[in-house]
Amino acid sequence: MADSGPSFGGRYWHLHLEGVVLSRLEMDQASVLTVDERVPDFSVWHVMSPLCSANGRDVGLQDVVMVRPGEGGTMRSAGDAHVATFGLEPSLFAKAPDLDLPFGPSNAARAGRWHVASDAARQRFNALNQTVLAQLDTQPQILETPATRTTLRNAILDAIMAVGEAATFRPDRAAVGRHTKIMARFERTIEEAGDEPIDMLELCRRSGTSRRSLEAVVQLRTGRSPQDYLRWRRLWRARTMLRRPAEGTTVTGIAFKLGFWHLGRFAAAYASAFGERPSATLARAIRH
Repeated sequence: MADSGPSFGGRYWHLHLEGVVLSRLEMDQASVLTVDERVPDFSVWHVMSPLCSANGRDVGLQDVVMVRPGEGGTMRSAGDAHVATFGLEPSLFAKAPDLDLPFGPSNAARAGRWHVASDAARQRFNALNQTVLAQLDTQPQILETPATRTTLRNAILDAIMAVGEAATFRPDRAAVGRHTKIMARFERTIEEAGDEPIDMLELCRRSGTSRRSLEAVVQLRTGRSPQDYLRWRRLWRARTMLRRPAEGTTVTGIAFKLGFWHLGRFAAAYASAFGERPSATLARAIRH
């Protein structure tokens, strides 16, 4: 979701080659990205651009951010951002037990980050990530050749190994795993509530934590209080409903349905977020 403004553009690439996954995400403005639980036993590692934070902590230029198997996470960016990612399946290490990678299953259970002393290794991986995925975007047919798939896979593993050889592990002092679970339950609670009103007490109950903990985690991850974050999410839901109106849809009806009891404040908040009044969004949708 865009951190400010009406919307943002994003592109995502994904490549899977026998136990190794390479992906890239690019966004063109400040945003908040939340991810629920990932596939169990699957190690995921991110190389992020500057002005990003992961799970409430700023990402340094030489950090490789780990997402532990089965967990999700939250990323915030202060501007346009790109995230180069590699993932390693357990099958990779089962087939090649002598594969010397610090990003293997034995380290995936630990909470922390890898600090890469050599920026050259990090830049090399980032450049390979961008080049490979961009080339496959225009020539996907080259993957039909087994020799090309093997060459690509080996090149990716070489770049990952170079990052690992220059890296040292730094454990997280904060309870990152617990915070991630709280945030995931909070996000799920918002989704399940849909259009129904929900108060802070119920948010805490369904998130399985105290008010103080919920406020601290959500503020850390999103830069907003739980109430502000919920209001922000519902403004986006209001925009979706106004852009795809059912017969008889009114601004007043949508505002009340989503728990905005003061129409003037709703209109002002909507205009601040999206650059137009809700009535203008609805009128354009009806006209088209």
